[in-house]
Amino acid sequence: MSKPRDYSWITKDKLMLYTFIALAVLTGISTISFGIDPVIIAVIAVGLAVLMDFGLSKIVSDSKLNIGSAAVFGLIVTDSYTLGLPTLGAAATYPLNVTMQGNGLYLYPALITIVGMILFKKALNAKGRKYVNPAATAKLIVLVFLVAVALTPTEHTIMFPNLASSLTLDKAPAGSMIPPFGLAIQQCFGKDFTAFNPDFTTFKTSSDADVLQTLVIQKYHGWIGGVSSIAVLAVGIALFAILRRYVKWRITLAYLVTVAIVAVIMAVGYGDTDMLLRPAFQLFIGSSIFLAFFMATDPASTPLTYIGQSIFGVGLGVLSVLIVTYMNGFFGGSILALVIMNLVSPFLDRAGRLKPTTESHEPKLPKPMQQTSVNTYDCMRCGACMRVCCHRLSPILIKQAFDKTDVETLSKLNADYCTGCGHCSYVCPSRIDLKGAVLRSKAMLRQE
Repeated sequence: MSKPRDYSWITKDKLMLYTFIALAVLTGISTISFGIDPVIIAVIAVGLAVLMDFGLSKIVSDSKLNIGSAAVFGLIVTDSYTLGLPTLGAAATYPLNVTMQGNGLYLYPALITIVGMILFKKALNAKGRKYVNPAATAKLIVLVFLVAVALTPTEHTIMFPNLASSLTLDKAPAGSMIPPFGLAIQQCFGKDFTAFNPDFTTFKTSSDADVLQTLVIQKYHGWIGGVSSIAVLAVGIALFAILRRYVKWRITLAYLVTVAIVAVIMAVGYGDTDMLLRPAFQLFIGSSIFLAFFMATDPASTPLTYIGQSIFGVGLGVLSVLIVTYMNGFFGGSILALVIMNLVSPFLDRAGRLKPTTESHEPKLPKPMQQTSVNTYDCMRCGACMRVCCHRLSPILIKQAFDKTDVETLSKLNADYCTGCGHCSYVCPSRIDLKGAVLRSKAMLRQE
């Protein structure tokens, strides 16, 4: 039996387990609005993801079995799926509603799961890095024809006010066919589905409290995982508190703050009558709030450094607001913005990298757990090893350069500064032997 060794109590398996529980809670809450459909979709998506992960691990030699990650992916697909788009009842045959709520209700989540697992979780991973969020990209690819429908101006003419204009709470221009913004939110996302009426005489008067309750407490149309913004906030913050060393919460914070600021600037520029309407809408509608906590923080497709993560969050926030505002109220704007920012992520890894030093700085480490044997996985790009290195090195980048026998990069990363403290291996949730890789890199440099 191997000699017991101390490691951080967090492993990749635990990270996946806690994330799965958080997502399962949100899926359960969504049944209040959507009934049993979210549970059925979750069973389909999770079941397919796990079966494919198991099957591919048997068929493909370099495909490692990771049931926890596959199960989490299945729930991400479920909770980022849209059960039709909002409507004021003016068009019962609205194409998106018919496609996503009809025969496609269970078919499309299954297709998104299959495409995401094969192309973006397995195929790209074989090349060493996931460049895009698997669930978000697979969704855009599978539903690309629906995106075109969603962006068709005629489909939104009666459904929702133009966001690139002044937004009002409860007053519609005389003879207007567009409801005031506050009423549109209530009628599209609230319980009261009063039929569309051109003069709005059948609509009750809106108030800030009504609109905020609809956006924050419970929405009756839209993304499964975002049916209750307050539930996402509570579950997401609890998860971040437990896994704070490994979750990239700076992206979430930067994203939410940026969305609020940009929305306020637009509210001032367009002369909104209520400064709270636009920011609340941009923060809590569609996929925005769920994405902020459970998709934008995907470690594999986001920057390693703190500054890179902050820039990523700011860019994601700006793009999300611009896409939703100027693409005819496309409520999946944050999903599209995420994929765009994912592609920028490799460049952001260079921002804010700690400067190596020969001086030793003792970090505060998480509580230990003794283990005699460990399960190892591919790097999940949490960046934890970079924060505990006594000499502010980048252990995972050094290992990657060592694996490629890239002596020039090893020299630039100052691998020879390592004194073998082992903190990097201690905190690594994937249990990679980073200490051994860095010390071997140091020996390689000396030989050169």
